[in-house]
Amino acid sequence: KVGHAPSNRDIKGTDQIIKVMQELKSTHGTRFEFQLIEDVPYNKVMQVYKSIDILIDQIYVGWYGGLAVEIMALEKPVLCYIREDDLKFVPQEMAIELPIIKTCPETLKKNLVSVIEMPCEELIELGEKSRQYVEKWHCPRKVVGQLIEEMNLC
Repeated sequence: KVGHAPSNRDIKGTDQIIKVMQELKSTHGTRFEFQLIEDVPYNKVMQVYKSIDILIDQIYVGWYGGLAVEIMALEKPVLCYIREDDLKFVPQEMAIELPIIKTCPETLKKNLVSVIEMPCEELIELGEKSRQYVEKWHCPRKVVGQLIEEMNLC
């Protein structure tokens, strides 16, 4: 089950994502289900996120956002456009460990086919790497501790 939850359809590339998903229906229709996640009340949206296997975050912006972090914390793989030039702004180890399947409009279809056809074991392993990445690089206690240390706040 492939999910996409746009906060802004234009910025996230939703029309292009829907177009590609419709194209894939004709060749891989029984292998996946697409869920566009919009207008879901907050008290229900986490259940929807838990029900998907893969998230397409966005294909234009160049970096992942809070939703991608939440989905990776649920041990789910994420497809997202990552601007290679921006990787120099994060620690090298973080860039190397980034488990996101780097995707742009030109590679979306190919990457989706690859993930849809991926053996379950590989999909699970990628999900586990995603969770480990979030624990290492997005743990609020670690991030706040680093900020306090770097800014000499305490």
